[in-house]
Amino acid sequence: MIRLQRLTTLLRRADPPEGRKGRAGLAAVVAGCVALMSVVVLTGAGDPNSGFKFTQSGHWVYNSAIGRVFHLDGSSRTIDAQVPLPAGTPGAQVVQSDTHAYVLSKSRIDQFGESDLTVTNPIEVPDEKPVGLESAGNAFVIYQQTGRVMRLGEHPATAYPGGRLGDPAVTSDGTLWVLKSDQGDLCQLPLTADRMSCPASVQKGHKGALTAIGAKAVFVDLTADRVYDLTPDGFGAHVDLSTDVPETALVAGNDVDGRIAFVDRDQSVVHLIGLPGRPGQKADAPIMTKIPKGNYDTIASSGRGLALLDRTDADLVTVDRDGKVGRRKVGSFEPTGDQNKVEPNLFRGDDSKVYVDSGKGDNVVVVDHDGRAEPVHIGSPDDGGVPDPTKTPTPKPSDKPVVPTHTPQPPVKSTPPANDHPNKPDVPVPPPHKSDPPRKEDPPRKEDPPQKQDPPRKDPPVKPTKPVIQAGVPGAPGGVSAKYATDGPAVTWRAAAPNGAPVTSYQLSWTGGSKSVSGSTRSTTITELEGKTGYYVTIRAVNRVGSGPAVRSNQVKKAYAEAESPRELVVSKDGTSGQLTLAWDAPTMGDGTFVKYTVSIGSATATPKVSSTTTSATVTGLKDGTTYTFYVRAITRAPNGDTLSGKWTSLPGTPVGADQRTKRVVASRGAGTTYDDCVPPECAFIQVRIENLKPNTKYKIVPYVDGKVFNPGATLTTSSEGHLLVDDRFPCNMVGHRVYATVTGPDGTYKSNTFTWKSG
Repeated sequence: MIRLQRLTTLLRRADPPEGRKGRAGLAAVVAGCVALMSVVVLTGAGDPNSGFKFTQSGHWVYNSAIGRVFHLDGSSRTIDAQVPLPAGTPGAQVVQSDTHAYVLSKSRIDQFGESDLTVTNPIEVPDEKPVGLESAGNAFVIYQQTGRVMRLGEHPATAYPGGRLGDPAVTSDGTLWVLKSDQGDLCQLPLTADRMSCPASVQKGHKGALTAIGAKAVFVDLTADRVYDLTPDGFGAHVDLSTDVPETALVAGNDVDGRIAFVDRDQSVVHLIGLPGRPGQKADAPIMTKIPKGNYDTIASSGRGLALLDRTDADLVTVDRDGKVGRRKVGSFEPTGDQNKVEPNLFRGDDSKVYVDSGKGDNVVVVDHDGRAEPVHIGSPDDGGVPDPTKTPTPKPSDKPVVPTHTPQPPVKSTPPANDHPNKPDVPVPPPHKSDPPRKEDPPRKEDPPQKQDPPRKDPPVKPTKPVIQAGVPGAPGGVSAKYATDGPAVTWRAAAPNGAPVTSYQLSWTGGSKSVSGSTRSTTITELEGKTGYYVTIRAVNRVGSGPAVRSNQVKKAYAEAESPRELVVSKDGTSGQLTLAWDAPTMGDGTFVKYTVSIGSATATPKVSSTTTSATVTGLKDGTTYTFYVRAITRAPNGDTLSGKWTSLPGTPVGADQRTKRVVASRGAGTTYDDCVPPECAFIQVRIENLKPNTKYKIVPYVDGKVFNPGATLTTSSEGHLLVDDRFPCNMVGHRVYATVTGPDGTYKSNTFTWKSG
């Protein structure tokens, strides 16, 4: 019923209000269309299971003075639902998904259904104030200090990127991006993914921020004054900004009418910068608006306007679509006891409006899409709240708990820019640049009388030259299809149109991985998909201009789980010219029955060099002194008779022609442990075993996950025999990801075997 009431309210408000029809009839019609389009959005393009979803209208507010949560309709500015909740803490923010609302208090999340308003069991969370976001009918909660990310709604998930997190951003399709502040990794959580991947890394020492432009996420590098597109494969095209952006700038998490918004806090100026349509071009010159001086730490876009919080006096500063600046008091809250002062909270809802809750939650200022602000009182005297002095109380039937509380307020006058000196007049703002008026043509000159000329000479015909075609990004690949084969999904496609520049490569990506193939390739096999989850493979063409549009395949899904990767792969015997003997521990066999092990060289999918039914194999025909990478996997047979290739383990090895002690570096999953948010059964130590390196020598041991440094590592000393066991240094919970370690000392770097991390 609540959703139907909200939709009905929006439909009613699509008509322009009285008294404004004569001002701009077309503008009113357009505004009405925008309001309707914000109610229903289509998500999951290309997904046969996708459908229309309601963009969540309005905002839930927790009034701590009376212990109730109220739903504020963002269009009508009225309260249409309320829920008693005495367990919340002052200043608790509320986020909502398609079906539930979540009150974000320290150490707990209280949840209730939006249809039946029934409060269910709380969720235990870290003891810190989180950042809440809404998009695509889902709620997101980010604990920046403890490095936890939660998605609440139709696709619940919890991820642990690790370390401190910067300000997040979420796109209109529900893809969340966060910056790992210490490592500089940019990590994404697509809407249907259950774990995060980190496809890009910020250059060391550079400062920046994430922002969403519709369904696209970008990273604003404030050090390099550059904006990078973010893709599932990492950084895409980039654009150089046309102005010097200070590293202390505050960047909005969403665009303002297609432009990136940031605040130069030193100069108290808002900049709006439009990006060009083609890579390599410079961004537009910024549109600048002077705002009052203040201590700004929060900024949000309402679509075509901006809202900022000035912590000096708990003031809200707005910039509307016409550049007018407004300012109004919001109000903090001084709770009793040992609690700190509760500041107002600025929140952008799924409906793109901005809601600014007072510290107590008894008042909310709604900033509409055009940047205009209007206050609403939350809670009535009958609820135990403080009456609104600007409103005449009206009798309320006792059997109706829902009470409109819209508070008419006089319009807010625009605030002129603050002067540095009280007697100094405001600096006039130059009017928008207008084109110069057309210059008067010179009067026609009197022509000289015609003179006798020689007859025209006939020149040979000139062959027409072909016009120069400017190259663009390639088109979309055609006929993209995926079918499960022995080693994983076999993806096929047709060539993309080059559009003036040859296709140099095709980039494929899926949840948790990516790969690149040459521009002449039309098919490839994706390995290392986890479990029996359904996957989509996305492919795009690349040429020298940039990346073309992406096309997603049909869903592919394993019927049976394959074997896990063999554990503790080592060189068990060397010293014989041209050969090595490998040994390993047997893995779990998944849903199949064991058939054999295969050993290949160079890649997991290369033709097997050796097959074995035991946990060891001797590989011959090698060249002494040459380093080879060996891949070992188990082959099983599924209940339906299909052959399943298991996950692989890799190990570099070099044959020698003389007897010597075998040098080994073996990585494996060690004992279970608990460290911050790394908890069993996923969490355990990465164990690194070193054998027969230089005695009494310092080596640096560094663990890697998916090819990236996972931990800064440790420098330790080997024993008198050259041995070392590191089993209590590196806690890890990266289930499904590839793990290995390197050991570096005076005699070079040794790389361990690579294995897939699994839950205990």
